Amino acid sequence: MAIEGMKVAIAGGSIAGCATAIALSRAGCDVTVFERSSSLQDRGSGIAIPVPLRDQLIEAGYIDAGYATCRLHYRRWVIRVGDLSMGRRLWGQESEGEANNWGNLWRSLRGKVPDDVYKVGSAIAAYAPASDGVQVTFGDGTEEHFDAVVGADGYRSKVRELIHPHSEPQFAGYVLWRGNYEESRVTDRSWLDETAEDGSWYTVCYPGGHGVFYMIPGFDDRSDIGHRRVNWAVYAPTLPGQDFSHPSSLAPGAVDEDSYAVFDALVEEHFPPYHQQLIRHSAPDEVSLQPIYDEPVPSYVQDRLLLIGDAGTVTRPHTGSGATKALQDALSLERLAAEADSWESMAAAYNEERVASGNSLVELGRRIGYAQVESTPDWKSMKPTDFVAWTKATLAGDDLYFYGKSDESA
Repeated sequence: MAIEGMKVAIAGGSIAGCATAIALSRAGCDVTVFERSSSLQDRGSGIAIPVPLRDQLIEAGYIDAGYATCRLHYRRWVIRVGDLSMGRRLWGQESEGEANNWGNLWRSLRGKVPDDVYKVGSAIAAYAPASDGVQVTFGDGTEEHFDAVVGADGYRSKVRELIHPHSEPQFAGYVLWRGNYEESRVTDRSWLDETAEDGSWYTVCYPGGHGVFYMIPGFDDRSDIGHRRVNWAVYAPTLPGQDFSHPSSLAPGAVDEDSYAVFDALVEEHFPPYHQQLIRHSAPDEVSLQPIYDEPVPSYVQDRLLLIGDAGTVTRPHTGSGATKALQDALSLERLAAEADSWESMAAAYNEERVASGNSLVELGRRIGYAQVESTPDWKSMKPTDFVAWTKATLAGDDLYFYGKSDESA
């Protein structure tokens, strides 16, 4: 069956789903996006993507030329030393990337998807694959036949379960605490002014984990001073009694007081005073808790089912590749759809191209997680030359855009 004119259901309307809708619409498919949530735009977490990818998305018309990001140029690694406000600098390295507000990126992509094909509050209850397509059953009991279904439904993908019935993202054994807020909350602007001048961001090291701090655009889609948001994230051990063996997460407002108190004590013990305050400018009910999972998969396609983004391989956030992987998947899908004469040939080429890339990122995320959380070095004894060797060993020949060249200075 030729791709043009195919009726395609896209399960999930976040970044991956919107990008897929753009890609397949350009190939002439009749796409419909089904998003179970009523709204996604208030999700404001920071995400980073490579600079060339942002430029490619603008050139390809996925996002507008005026789309705002906060450019990342330089990464500083620090540790707490007594009451030294910003801690002691261990290392510095070039680190080129584009920091995004998740909500803004989604909204920009969503703006390219016509309202009449984006169905809000539409939950899919079941799929019944057939030789000529997929029968989809919705939450209200209605059914509809589609020529193909694309699973863009994230790391807990129901479409992945159809292709790989025994596959489930595996818990890495640690979690990620996250928060972000308007920069106007910060009274000591020394770091904020520094970021505006040189695009720097911080990694705070401590035994058993680390934290990252960087600026992202505000919800008004502006990245100039006064319109940005402070974004922070802290990798930490799992708290006693928490069971994240099955995929789950705690949204802002769902973290209990006792758990937050343990996290706050960790911050008090291990983070420089200035970074402690950056974290505490987030109210406890604004803080989320994300257990870390990953999962490789042997394939992204089966008959008329296809996976994209985190519905395919699940990689740890260390790689900064969640949105990146989804967007690169979509760009690949558009290119291959333009070249193919059938869904089957396109899907086969897509599978060959993207599965290897996704599984490689899973392995890279595991290596970084081991080096920076599960088996951290003695940070205080690390010299710049040690960091260079440690990073080289961790990456093991892979490239990652925010692990750039070191200036080998402390």
